Amino acid sequence: MPRTPTPRIPWITPDGYLDMTKLPLESCYQQALSEDPVAVRSALHVLQSATAHDRPEAGVFLMGLLVHAPPEDWESRCEVAEALRVTHTRPCAALLFSELRRVKSSNTTRRYLGTVLKTLAHFPRDLVREGLESLAADPSFSYRLRAKFRAVAAGGLDGLR
Repeated sequence: MPRTPTPRIPWITPDGYLDMTKLPLESCYQQALSEDPVAVRSALHVLQSATAHDRPEAGVFLMGLLVHAPPEDWESRCEVAEALRVTHTRPCAALLFSELRRVKSSNTTRRYLGTVLKTLAHFPRDLVREGLESLAADPSFSYRLRAKFRAVAAGGLDGLR
């Protein structure tokens, strides 16, 4: 019996790999807005990967998710902030800096602020150094947090260890 050819799916390469530059993202956008945390996490990973593969629209969507995340849902906000690690744009850095200024440090927000800082540590130094140095000079932050800002400005991720 002759085999019928499998229809060509544009986002699957001839050798069977996923081509993130052609993958439709609409279903990921919907999934990221789901009430199911597992579905959201999965969508965030796909959107992060798409951003890393020159799909800036995925990064813009992730930034929008952070802006519109429930203000007190620190776990969700952490997951979105982590997904932004590959969105190395000036607007994304500005958004993350605004989060560091907006959220007051406390026992409940400490992990979130640390995640935002770790995300900024993944950015090119020339994109974030000035903002980190400005935060490090701001007396409204604790001594410990200002020291972290200085360390990340000087050495990236090494400053967080």
